[in-house]
Amino acid sequence: MCATMGMQPQPQTPRLSRRLQRQRFSSLLLDSATTIYVVHYLYNNPSYLNPWNLPNMQLWLLGFIAIRLGVVFYDHLVVLLIEKCFKSKVLPTREPGAPPVRYVSLDKRSIVYLSLNAFNEYAFVMRLTHYLWWGGHQQLLTWKLTQMTLCNTILALGIMFVSMDMLYAPLHHLLHLPTFYPLIHKHHHRQHFPARGYLDAGNEHPIEHMIGVVCTWFAVCVAEILLPTFGMWLERVKEHGLSGLLDGEETATWTQGGGVHALTVIVFFQFHAALAMLNHSPYNVQFSLPFMGSASLFGAENKMLQWLDEITFVGKWMKRIFTGQWFKYSVGHHEMHHRKFNFNYGQYCMLYDLWMGTFLEYEGPMSAEEIEARKKKKLKER
Repeated sequence: MCATMGMQPQPQTPRLSRRLQRQRFSSLLLDSATTIYVVHYLYNNPSYLNPWNLPNMQLWLLGFIAIRLGVVFYDHLVVLLIEKCFKSKVLPTREPGAPPVRYVSLDKRSIVYLSLNAFNEYAFVMRLTHYLWWGGHQQLLTWKLTQMTLCNTILALGIMFVSMDMLYAPLHHLLHLPTFYPLIHKHHHRQHFPARGYLDAGNEHPIEHMIGVVCTWFAVCVAEILLPTFGMWLERVKEHGLSGLLDGEETATWTQGGGVHALTVIVFFQFHAALAMLNHSPYNVQFSLPFMGSASLFGAENKMLQWLDEITFVGKWMKRIFTGQWFKYSVGHHEMHHRKFNFNYGQYCMLYDLWMGTFLEYEGPMSAEEIEARKKKKLKER
């Protein structure tokens, strides 16, 4: 009895809830199935990792190292330009005197994800350059400077950015559904206040990273095929009527490439990489379309904009479209996404979020009094 009374109670190890157990099992199952599929695919399609047919492993690894060094250099170059040339300040949440924010260090899983994604990036760069070098779709994509036009440069660049976000935003939204979020996207949201540029941008599940690669390919293909195909369809309709659209049975007869210049794709990729890094940095960088959305262009007294304000339901949405407010890039928008997960799914333009009602303006740091006042205000509004 005395021995029993003298025994110290053993600390109980916390048992995982059934929900967490199911999530871990589902995550293990998903990662295992993905690994098996990728290994099987690469075994049967080795050219995916070597589209240039490099003759030996040493040369392939040399290219991989060169790309990694290029990424590190580019990451630092973007920061240098932002700080020294553009004199950008940090976001209000990172200013001296603001409440301290919590930063999460890179764990073992993060290192594994970054390493796997680095190989995927290398494969993507090789495949993209190979695609451009051999002329893209139907070998109509050109490198000649004399063939640069407004359509295959400026217009194509805009098409790539918008089409990429219009695919990426809904897929990003899908990853936030309760079924997928803990399995794929949750890891990327460990960092509520991204600050490390590329390291925070690329620190994501490989499935999510592949989704980003697919969206980039989609943007390039849309820009290359969209305008030439529409032009070809119009010519067929003029000559043969609507029946002209149905001529031929193969895809090549009703699509046409060559709508983007090779250098435009390279410029797009550079801006895409820079903006993705900035989205996960502390700098307060923002801009809208250069030819739309400026007060000097439309003016506060513009009668058309005043008329749009009076239209019920769709007026404000149409105003944002006409004035270019839907393409207002802001690092603050993406910080808000990391702080409040269910808003601002777009990367560059907020068209999807404005449409779906998930857009949230940037909010700076608030004191305890301000937070309490906001809560009371929301309760009164209910």
